[in-house]
Amino acid sequence: MPMQSIRVYIADYEKLGIDRMWESLLPYLASEEKERVLRYKFEADRIRSATGAFLIRRAAAKSFPGEEIIVKRTDEGKPYIPGRPGFEFSLSHSGKLIVLALSDRPVGVDVELIKGKDWHLFHRYLTEKEMSMIESADDPAARFFDVWTVREALSKEEGIGLRILDRKFTVDYAAHTISYEGRTLYFWTGSYHSSESYSLSLCSPEELRDVELMYLDKEPDIRLW
Repeated sequence: MPMQSIRVYIADYEKLGIDRMWESLLPYLASEEKERVLRYKFEADRIRSATGAFLIRRAAAKSFPGEEIIVKRTDEGKPYIPGRPGFEFSLSHSGKLIVLALSDRPVGVDVELIKGKDWHLFHRYLTEKEMSMIESADDPAARFFDVWTVREALSKEEGIGLRILDRKFTVDYAAHTISYEGRTLYFWTGSYHSSESYSLSLCSPEELRDVELMYLDKEPDIRLW
């Protein structure tokens, strides 16, 4: 069974101090990326967007030193670098966290701030078994986001957004697999805790062997790695 290694960069923008100097990231971005950042009404969204775009460019620059980095987006909004099929990445952000997953194979990542939510509103997207798992958990809110981030990570790996929810797939939480359109995909779920708690999931068409978490919240400045 093929396996893959994934490196996941986790940036806490408050601990990094980016909330105080996020505008200094803009010169590193392409004009369309800057426009995307500045279209957001709220500063928190601008911070997350600018940091995410910067992380992608920083990772690509380290992989392809001296080359012009062009970031495109699919019709569904998934970012990619043309002509670099071996440079696969996925980006997600929630609360104060921005998460970037890097691999040489397709990958999807999702992070969600764990907060109070009426998961019963999502019953049409969850199985009875999943609803039971959530309701019987010691921390139902955390368990709900564990379940939900798997779906979001799948949607990002497939690159079709939340339209994935209208398709048939089965999640096996014991085997960490997703059966989808005759294929088997794999997922990994973890957590991050600071002043807030987050659920984090990855999805890939190949078994996840090594998930290396790189915490950027303790770095002294924007020289992230």
